[in-house]
Amino acid sequence: MLPFTLGHVFRGGDVPSGTVVTADNAEIQVVAKNFWRDGSLKFAVISGRSSLTAGVTKRVALAKGGTAPAGANLSLAELKATGISASISYGSYGSVNWSGADWDSPFISWVQGPQMSSWVYRKPIGSDQHLVGWIEIRVYLGGAVEVVPWLENGYLNRAAPGQRDGVATFSLGGTERFSGSIALLNHTRTYLGSGTAFSHWLGTDPGIQVRHDVAYMKATRIVPNYDAPTASISILWTRPVTSFTPLGRHNYPTVIGNAGYHESIGLLPEWDAAYLTGQGDARAWRSIQVNALAAGRYGFHFRDETTQRAVRVSQYPTLLLHGSCGIPHTGASTTDSYTPAASGTVPPSFALSHQPCIAFMSYLLTGRWYFMDEMQLLAATQSLAPTNTGRDNASNLIKSSSATYQTRGSAWALRSLMVAAAMTPDDDATLRAEFKGQIEKNIDFHHARYVAQPTNPLGVVEPSGNYAPSTGRYEQGIWQDDFVTAVWGWLRDLQIQDSAFDAKLAPFLAYKYKAVVGRLAAGAANEYCYRRASQYQLPIAASETPNWTNGTGPWYPNWRTVYDLKALPDDCASSNALVGSGAGQPSEFPYLYWANLLPAIAYAVDHGAAGASAAYSRTVNSLNYAAGAAGFGDVPVWSVKPRI
Repeated sequence: MLPFTLGHVFRGGDVPSGTVVTADNAEIQVVAKNFWRDGSLKFAVISGRSSLTAGVTKRVALAKGGTAPAGANLSLAELKATGISASISYGSYGSVNWSGADWDSPFISWVQGPQMSSWVYRKPIGSDQHLVGWIEIRVYLGGAVEVVPWLENGYLNRAAPGQRDGVATFSLGGTERFSGSIALLNHTRTYLGSGTAFSHWLGTDPGIQVRHDVAYMKATRIVPNYDAPTASISILWTRPVTSFTPLGRHNYPTVIGNAGYHESIGLLPEWDAAYLTGQGDARAWRSIQVNALAAGRYGFHFRDETTQRAVRVSQYPTLLLHGSCGIPHTGASTTDSYTPAASGTVPPSFALSHQPCIAFMSYLLTGRWYFMDEMQLLAATQSLAPTNTGRDNASNLIKSSSATYQTRGSAWALRSLMVAAAMTPDDDATLRAEFKGQIEKNIDFHHARYVAQPTNPLGVVEPSGNYAPSTGRYEQGIWQDDFVTAVWGWLRDLQIQDSAFDAKLAPFLAYKYKAVVGRLAAGAANEYCYRRASQYQLPIAASETPNWTNGTGPWYPNWRTVYDLKALPDDCASSNALVGSGAGQPSEFPYLYWANLLPAIAYAVDHGAAGASAAYSRTVNSLNYAAGAAGFGDVPVWSVKPRI
């Protein structure tokens, strides 16, 4: 009988409150972490044991009902009975050790059950005020033990942060499992391991590869509805990195913030999307773990030294990041309150305008605390980047006009916040309330700005800059606005906010969906022609300084006016072929402007936006859509389609 653990998402209503989940041919426990608003199960960590044969797939079906697993929860006594010891050392800085009574004082008790229990431990490395050794440990029925160790160099307000160099070593059960020279820059961290094993086992690694039912994952609405089929022989599989090197770049760009397409940009990055389009392919599973661990190289790991958890901006309403952490375009504090300047090499650039989705899929697949913590650290740290007045101090308003985020980055920042809010366990009450409250404040702000007062009739949000200065009008990179539309649509599906806020979110989304539906219209009077929806930039206001605060503009009255101002041909009736930003065929598939708008229109259809279904039908039934979209199997990042 071999031990295993995985994360599992559940569709709302499938597992009502109080219902036991069982498996048809494995011993399992299901430890709930999140519930939908109706009380049904949303996300759980599933652990158990099963008889397996090497190289032979075994299907395990989950079912409602039956009897919960018998036996007492595995305790620290069972962990200690294995005789386990562990140590982390870091050159001249010192070392930390765990054995015997050290196991009696975990930092966090993460999972408790009769099949598997898990805890998180931490100890400072020597006398250094910033270095900490961490381990996440699982003990299974039968005595198997699994450990994830990491070294972290990141506190919020402690003096003299900076680069720490040394030889990092991890030993388990008296045997060295990892050793390597590490240059740990300020506010970074690294998993202490390498290669294709993403944890260390006290005994023999059972080598189990889990493959989820990806159709069901998408049906939960917790992940977008990626639809392109990625074949096992697709060229895509030449790109994902599947072997980990501490602090390696792996599939991230050389500079996060460089212009142009990169597979890390989208609702989910390519390696995450490929798991959903590639039927849970093991190469995608490994790449998801590698890239989630690789995110430790970026300087967003600001841990509050008073709580040892992610920062709560409510406790630091005017604090801002110092630029030495590698996050560019940070704002100014009205109270001159900044995190301490760091010494040594600056971590690789992590521009919030281009930030990937970090650790979300890896957490959904594995249920590891490390990945949940990674999501929380990013969501919390980014709140300290814009000016404190711009974010409304403790509210963490994520504005599309922010110079720190840019319009596109406001979408990705909201995405980072909302996945952390959605997946922070319900019993992690303080952080969950913090993130949830920020989501609700953002709903309030956007409703007040775009619904409760007259505003731009096109459904766009205030951009971060004019693409056509000195022209007497304001033009927007409309593809950036499409990112915003899609992320707000995804937010609705996650059900993070209290139900009282639905009455504000729904009308804001109805407003926002006008931006994509209006550009996919049939070209009649006062309508835009869908054939040219993928323009790089479009005029949205009849002034270079429109008033967004009180909504007075002045605005262009409809999308047809925009179409004519752009001097686009009035040829909607002559052909139904899609045209790109230039002449001829829409070269934007599978990853430029035509592709960028597809998630936005998909969510508009899902949520019943006025005209959305007809707009989507016009697009996908056009003469050349199928030929362009054929590339989505190899580049699936934008292949989101409606569920209805």
